[in-house]
Amino acid sequence: MTDTPDQDRTTVAQSAVPAGVAHPVEALHEAVQEDEAALAATAIPDPGPVPEAQAHVGPTDSDAVATSQAAAMATEFMPYKELFQLMGAIVFVLIVLAVGWNAMHASGIWPE
Repeated sequence: MTDTPDQDRTTVAQSAVPAGVAHPVEALHEAVQEDEAALAATAIPDPGPVPEAQAHVGPTDSDAVATSQAAAMATEFMPYKELFQLMGAIVFVLIVLAVGWNAMHASGIWPE
């Protein structure tokens, strides 16, 4: 292919900015506004909870609160039970650390 005088070797890219807009940021801003307006026009509002889906559950005889002496004692000692469980977990971790420390000393990894 040979170059002839009527062929221009340089090509000019078409501008993405529409005519009449001074700055590309303005064109971007206008495009975003158009997209938001189109989205707002087609958005369906959330209807919220459907009344039929909210079934009312009434109390039954099995839902009654236990008022026996054993139930009252169990609720009274619940904080102590949790305290004993916490102390047991702490003691367990201390035992595991002591066994690991002893094993490191015995193997020579940990200096004496």
